[in-house]
Amino acid sequence: MNPTCFPIRPLLLSVLLCASMPSQEGTPPNWEAVGAALGVAGKVLPDGTFRIDVPRTDPVLRNEFGFVVPPSMVLTYAAFSGTREKAIVIGDTCMLPEEVNPVLDALRKGNLEVVAIHNHMLGGNPNFIFLHFQGSGSALAMAKSIRSAWNEMGKTPPPAKPPARTPPKPDWQAVAEAMGMPGTLMADGIYKVALSRPQLGTAIDGQRLTAGVGLACWVGFAPCECGHTMIMGDTCLLRSELQQAIDGYRKQGIRIVAIHNHMLGTNPELIFCHFAAEGDAIELARAVKSVWAPLATADRR
Repeated sequence: MNPTCFPIRPLLLSVLLCASMPSQEGTPPNWEAVGAALGVAGKVLPDGTFRIDVPRTDPVLRNEFGFVVPPSMVLTYAAFSGTREKAIVIGDTCMLPEEVNPVLDALRKGNLEVVAIHNHMLGGNPNFIFLHFQGSGSALAMAKSIRSAWNEMGKTPPPAKPPARTPPKPDWQAVAEAMGMPGTLMADGIYKVALSRPQLGTAIDGQRLTAGVGLACWVGFAPCECGHTMIMGDTCLLRSELQQAIDGYRKQGIRIVAIHNHMLGTNPELIFCHFAAEGDAIELARAVKSVWAPLATADRR
């Protein structure tokens, strides 16, 4: 008998046994615990996606013409792909404006990425805002974080309009010093500060863009009849900077009001985060600076 045949037999037996066993990759994940964590059974789609849809029925939404919008058009959802241990989740949350930042905070606490905040219709009554999110990792852990975020809906009452007060008279030079950069007093009394970001080197279709096309962060300060200074602004960010900027603004009590793109096909990819707040002008300037300072430092490298 040829001795060289002996090693081949156990190897062949091993191959045959493996072929006869069911493939681990071919076994559909059991999503039951994930659905339980989200409080909705959900369903597995033909392509293997596990999806949970939660139509919003309260309050009743009407479009710009006053027609009732069916709840299934006003969806909150989460869709999981992959396995329970290594999943990707993509989702959307339908919210009243006062619910946006509490939901956002809960998602970020669970380390989920907030990727867009915008509207899905014009002139809805009441005004519904949609927040898109994504994440990767343990499906069960992400489901628990998403559930904690969804639990925030309905908790926050609409803000009461404050009584009219005398608008403040901010010291714009002091605001500039707090920001660490000069601003411009506009004709309508707005004090605007901008952080240009030409170092991002952004191009569209291979043609480099100059900063003046919108590659900048800006914030406008305005005396408000609420008795405080109002700020509104925008932040031009790389994807790698977005979540840090969101967390930074929220830590300072600044509301995130929109996240979206301003242009298509940019390289590197850009995203824009809009924000708003009311308060003391100097404190607000310091708060905005705390978010912008890392961006300015990165651009100087």
